[in-house]
Parts: sequence; structure tokens; C-alpha cells
Amino acid sequence: MKDKSFWEKYTKLTPLINAIKQAGGIAYLVGGSVRDLVLGKKIKDIDIEVHKISLEKLEDTLKQFGPVKLVGKQFGVLRVHGFDVDWSLPRRDSSGRKPKVELDPNMTIEQAAKRRDLTMNAMAIDLTKLVELPGTKISLTDLIIDPYGGLDDIAKKTLRAVDDKLFLEDPLRFFRVMQFLGRFEMTPCP
Repeated sequence: MKDKSFWEKYTKLTPLINAIKQAGGIAYLVGGSVRDLVLGKKIKDIDIEVHKISLEKLEDTLKQFGPVKLVGKQFGVLRVHGFDVDWSLPRRDSSGRKPKVELDPNMTIEQAAKRRDLTMNAMAIDLTKLVELPGTKISLTDLIIDPYGGLDDIAKKTLRAVDDKLFLEDPLRFFRVMQFLGRFEMTPCP
């Protein structure tokens, strides 16, 4: 957990996360953000997935903190001016490079993580719980939701698909694995 810049950014995000919680939502740090925290690497992109509220309600909640822009209309990705964070809802994607996307705010975090490419990218941290624990000494691994064994795969330096069928539906995932081989010095599972 070497990335102090993330924790500084996280502190700035606390009011937004509290507002989401008050609106009935749950904010999760997801994907490569969690992976990079585990690996002790600098986080390039902060991705927060919000469950239990609609895209409209999320947008209205975030507007309290500045102008909101829909940057990924097809994928329901919002950005708040002044915050370098992508806010999205859980979704299902159809197969192929141009998937049909279905936003589903009531999806479980386990269901949402299943669409991710690799187990190391299918972990999450419930930020609403983190907000409730200021000053407590809790380890990062105690906060991580890891339904597909990403922590174990990172420890073993193994790149493993979350779901073989979904992995094969997107041919670009193969190229991501090639990138991760060099970037993280890991080995793909058979």
C-alpha cells in the first residue's frame, strides 16, 4: 500500500461517498485500482462503481460537488469536475467488441465482478465501510471483497480469467494479458 496519493484523493472523496450512502447507494473501489493498491503500485485510474441507486440519482448526488459530465454514455460513466475519478453503475455486457450494455444498480458486487477479465481485476473495496472506519487500524486485505481469488492469484503471480466463456467473447482481452505479462511479471494459467 505504497500509493499515498490514492489515500489523499480518497480523503477528498469522503464527502461524495457519504452523500452516495445517504442517497441509498454503496460505493465500491473496483478493478485495476484495487489491484494496484494490492501490488503497491501507483494508481493511474480511480474507478468507483455505485450500487443500489439509479444513474440519474447518482448524477444528482454528484452534482452537489460540481458539474457532472457523462463521459461514457454507453457504459454509464460519470465524471465530476475537479475529481479525477470515473463513477459508474454495475452492468452486463453482451458479447463482442461493441457490446450492448445493460446497467443494473441492484446487481451484487460478485455478479458485477464476473464481467471483469482477470481475477486480479475482479476485486473491490466497499468505500462506504472505509468511511465508517476513520482512524482504525484495519489491513487492506481485510477490506477487499475477492469473490474470484484475485489476491491468491496475485500472490502466485498468475493471470487467470474470471470466466473463461466471457473472457473469450472479447478478443482484446488476450492483448491485455500480454501487456500484464510484462507489466506485472506474471504467468498466465493454462
